[in-house]
Formats: sequence, C-alpha cells, structure tokens
Amino acid sequence: QEIAPRVALDRAEIISLDEIVTTPFARFSNVLVTEETSPLSPGLVEKKFYAPDVGLIKDGPVVLVSAGFSIP
Repeated sequence: QEIAPRVALDRAEIISLDEIVTTPFARFSNVLVTEETSPLSPGLVEKKFYAPDVGLIKDGPVVLVSAGFSIP
C-alpha cells in the first residue's frame, strides 16, 4: 500500500480467505477479500476480491468479464 504522509496512507486488511464470488466470466471459490482504507479519507472503505491463480476479479463496480493468456 502507499505511504506518503499527507498524500497517501493506504491500508489493506484481509477480511476473508474463503469467499465464493461469481462474475460474468466464472464462479470462483477460496477468494481473498480485502478492505482498503486511508486515514486521509475517513469512512471510505473499498473491498477488493482476488481469486487463486487469477488475481483481482472484483474492485468496486469493476468485475472480471474475460481472461486469457498471452504468449511472449
């Protein structure tokens, strides 16, 4: 998380390791859920959802709708 006094003091806390989340792309289990806060924005809480072997699948209104692989 960001640490820059008076500019960014973000903090993340793990609140779950075993959620089930469905997106238009797929249904995921064992999802990691975090809550992000900052003392610079009291009362604002952002939840983010991370699926194993995939990464970020949901961040507020943004959700994973497709995925693929690229070959370098």
